[in-house]
Amino acid sequence: MGVIRFKSSIGVQLTVTLSMVLLLFAILFAMFTTRHVQQFGDSFAEGAVHTLRHRVELNLTERVRQRALHYDHFFKKVSENSALLAEKARDLVFSDTHPATLCDPFPPLSPGPSGALMGSEALPVFIMRLPGGDTRVPLPADDRHACLFPYLEIFGHASMPTAASYVIYTNGLSQYYPNTVSREVFSAFSMDVIKGQRWFAAATPTENPTLSTVWTPVYKDDAMGGVVATASSPVVSKDGVFQGVAGIDLPLEGIFESLLHEDATSNDVEGTFWFLVDDRGIPLLLPEKALSLLGVADHEKGSDGGSLLASTLPGVRRYAHGVLSLNKGVGRMELGGRTWIISHHVLPSMGWVLGAAVPDDALFAGLEGTRTTYRQATRRMGWEIVMAAVLFTALALGLFYCVLRERLVRPLRMLERQARRVSRGDLDGKTVALSGSDEMARLALSFDQMIASLQEGRDFQDRTTDYLEAMVRTRTREVEEKARELNTAVTEWTTIFSNSMVGIMLLKGGRTLWKANDRMAEILGYDSPEEMEGLSMRELHVSEEAFRRYGAHHYDALVHGVRTQIDYRLKRRDGSVVWCSLSGKAVDAHVPPDLNKGVLWVVDDITERKVSEQAIRESEERFREMAELLPCIVCEVDLALRVTYVNSLGLEAFQIRPEDFQTPGIALEAFHPDDRQRVMGRVEITLAGGEVDPTEYRMINGDGEEIRVLFHSAPIIRNSAVVGIRASLADVTEYRALQETLLKQGKLDLIGSFIGGIAHDFNNMLAVLLGRVELAGLCLDEGAPARKHLATMEETLQRARDLVARLIALSTRGEEVEPTVPIQDVLRRCVKDAGGAASGVYLELSPDMPRVTVDGPQMGQAIDAVVKNALEACDGKGEVRIRCTCLEKGHKRASALGGASCLEVAVRDRGRGIAEEHLPHIFDPYYTTKERSSRKGMGFGLAVTHAVVTRHGGTLTVDSRLGEGTTVYLCLSLGGVKPEPVSEA
Repeated sequence: MGVIRFKSSIGVQLTVTLSMVLLLFAILFAMFTTRHVQQFGDSFAEGAVHTLRHRVELNLTERVRQRALHYDHFFKKVSENSALLAEKARDLVFSDTHPATLCDPFPPLSPGPSGALMGSEALPVFIMRLPGGDTRVPLPADDRHACLFPYLEIFGHASMPTAASYVIYTNGLSQYYPNTVSREVFSAFSMDVIKGQRWFAAATPTENPTLSTVWTPVYKDDAMGGVVATASSPVVSKDGVFQGVAGIDLPLEGIFESLLHEDATSNDVEGTFWFLVDDRGIPLLLPEKALSLLGVADHEKGSDGGSLLASTLPGVRRYAHGVLSLNKGVGRMELGGRTWIISHHVLPSMGWVLGAAVPDDALFAGLEGTRTTYRQATRRMGWEIVMAAVLFTALALGLFYCVLRERLVRPLRMLERQARRVSRGDLDGKTVALSGSDEMARLALSFDQMIASLQEGRDFQDRTTDYLEAMVRTRTREVEEKARELNTAVTEWTTIFSNSMVGIMLLKGGRTLWKANDRMAEILGYDSPEEMEGLSMRELHVSEEAFRRYGAHHYDALVHGVRTQIDYRLKRRDGSVVWCSLSGKAVDAHVPPDLNKGVLWVVDDITERKVSEQAIRESEERFREMAELLPCIVCEVDLALRVTYVNSLGLEAFQIRPEDFQTPGIALEAFHPDDRQRVMGRVEITLAGGEVDPTEYRMINGDGEEIRVLFHSAPIIRNSAVVGIRASLADVTEYRALQETLLKQGKLDLIGSFIGGIAHDFNNMLAVLLGRVELAGLCLDEGAPARKHLATMEETLQRARDLVARLIALSTRGEEVEPTVPIQDVLRRCVKDAGGAASGVYLELSPDMPRVTVDGPQMGQAIDAVVKNALEACDGKGEVRIRCTCLEKGHKRASALGGASCLEVAVRDRGRGIAEEHLPHIFDPYYTTKERSSRKGMGFGLAVTHAVVTRHGGTLTVDSRLGEGTTVYLCLSLGGVKPEPVSEA
């Protein structure tokens, strides 16, 4: 067999095609492998960096936590020492159980600068008596204060070698160990200054009712220098009297330096710093370099401006809020163009925060080199893979060329010659024999088998004809059996269709009823389904407009093959209307379906359901109307305290916008901040199904005013589950004010009933005394020296009689009101008695003011008291104006008289005014801010005025501003009085 040359075109095409495929495969393989190798290297490097960062953050967090717990334990020991020192001061100084003779003699004190008394500089304890305390000097040698000297030294050294202990008593005596402080600094103090210090005031029972030890940072202690923390404990004697403050001072900068030396690991990173802040966010210990970095002012001044909460950097402020609200944490922050890892932990016993900050770039500087090395190695590996792929492609192409020429081209030529013989009808010939078991050999074998199959084809055609005839007969029998089964199924579905509990109708072309069942005829009032066949759907709609609207709105969904579900009113045969639930779908399964082939509708009578729904809606509407008519706020909230309903009274009172209803917790914001915790407790009990009695809370209305409400609540239960709370809030602010007024009036009536009888009896005795004085004057000569003393006595008795008259007027046993004198005459007499314009008292009468009669003596006494107070408030430097006018119906100051028209007398001065804290007590008897005497007053003036005005059925109100003056408003009801012109005579 000769060598066949490779000249076939198919060989060339296969070689070129395979070469391109192999080349493309090599390129894609190289690109895919290179990219994934690079991604693996980058991912491995990033994972290593991330793992290292996480471990460093955990390590930093653990170190901060250990240091915080260590110093918290240290501060607890100092607190215990401070408390023990206070107990020793109580037992040794203020208890008789320890004899003073067992103590060292108390050293003498000598005067120092600024009025302070100081002990000798040779003493180990610095002793000083500050001005403003007990002025008894000197103390006796056996004074018990000397018993505390040894304990000052013991507790000071027990806390810390650099700590100092002290006891400062309210009598001004101070003991301080060691005696190394600046005496000049302490000598400038006084007890008033000491009591104003935060560390002293925080330990007093007023601010510290539990009498526990209080930690206070002293941001700039001029006595010790630097930032000092003091643990101060109250010294209270066994009988409960506050005697002073004992405590221990700690220099925090020394503690911070020891922290940095102990934690040398963190100091290996450049830029690391530790910080300590108090519960207000003010740095107690912070390196100077970190102040500007954190945007914080000088923290040594101790002002809020030095707080992290007031930092100029928003990120620092957010972090500070998180620090003060979380016990511990770690995070990252951008400061000064660098990323910092910051970890903190709260000292549990003090509320202060200890933390550390480490620069991220300095800590992980070596990681970038490792990441770069990984990337270079992966790229080098990728190029090596590319070269290997190119070499593999070249070798594969050479091998393919040799195999293709021998195993494909030559056998194909042989098969071509044999195929031409078969095409001429020569089925007896054989192909050239091919050795082997490859595809070409199998192709030659298949060619022989094809020729054999063609020979068998004629016999197979005859057999197939017989087989097909037998199969047709079998299929005919099967179709007949299926037809019988179909008839049975149609009968069953017809029975179901006719006996269905819901109406069924089939509409075909033009929306015409083609088929309906018995239930459909019953719903629409027809005698039988056959009577409905051929009906147009126009006859079942209530109107032509409803028919067109229904087709436009609901047949669009049917056109898109979607099921339509709707509640709709249909017209019965007798013209009545029935509510039905309609569910329809096109019969044609194609999309879009052909509606002319039919639309199947399932119809159910829902008239009873609609009636029930209408009843429910009417019930809900009645509830809404009742809620709107109630004189209290009615609201409903869900489990997240979002408002789901509130009546108009609530909207008007708190001015809540409807768009804010869905804000979680909005219902709680209307309550006073101090009462929100109590309200949450009530909410939790109500949601748990418990019963809570009506409770009174404080709320803030839309105008920012505080009101009091009586809170009733009950859970909202649906499907056996609590879904919210329904509550009513009744405004009891005016009720509480009325209670206080009635209580005050009860007190006044009690005092009046008590002093009324005494005043009447005393008045009788004064009348006797005055008569005797007058008789004695008549018995003496005009020039007798005793007449001067009798005149003084008579003047004094007159003042006493005036005082008794006020007591009688204040008393419930005072004279009944006899309205006989016009109030204009009373006002003119009062102005005249006060001195008129010469004394700066002016009267203004409205020309159309009606004549209102009052009890002249009583009302004159009441107005005289008000004018007298106004003149005293002016100190002779201002003027007092009395204005009498009529207030129209509905005026604010007339509301207490039922809103009717009233006569108002206003006495206004521009004097000192009344302080806000005195205003609630100005109508109380015996209450006065002046020196109490028969000449300057006994606190009866406004009390008598209030009693007289009340008897006249009027009201008395005062409007005063400190430093701006006072206006007293006296309002009397006009009743049926008609205005009459009044002259200014």
